[in-house]
Amino acid sequence: MNIGIIYALIGAALSVFLCGIGSSVGIGYAGREANGVLSEDPDKFGTMLLLVALPGTQGVYGFLTGFLVLMKVGI
Repeated sequence: MNIGIIYALIGAALSVFLCGIGSSVGIGYAGREANGVLSEDPDKFGTMLLLVALPGTQGVYGFLTGFLVLMKVGI
């Protein structure tokens, strides 16, 4: 196996793994803060849902990056 392919596989794995961890940490922080806001004012549910959903997109971007790297390598 070529060393370049090994580096590409490691990069794809790190992309998915680190973006997933960062996304889950961000969702945890946003969810905790949204819970506090919603306990005081339940009418802000839509805004808080958007606030909690935004960090989740980073995990999707990491997955797509890893997938594109694997496609480019030919795996």
